[in-house]
Amino acid sequence: MRLRSMFGFRPSHKKFEYQPRYWDPEKEEKEKRRRSIQFQSIGKSKRKSQNRSILIYAAALFALVFMIFRLEACTRF
Repeated sequence: MRLRSMFGFRPSHKKFEYQPRYWDPEKEEKEKRRRSIQFQSIGKSKRKSQNRSILIYAAALFALVFMIFRLEACTRF
């Protein structure tokens, strides 16, 4: 055994061919469509939540700037 390892012998992986007994191509196609629709709907909901957060940050920034200008106008007099 040690002699083989000294000369670079490496065991090869076992090869096998698996053939499923029951395969329904229609069912597989339905599953693929369902998964793609599910991924698309997840992506849309993420985009909506990102857009909402951007709008919230923009509104908060606008309110902050408005309050700063309002305070500055009050202190001039």
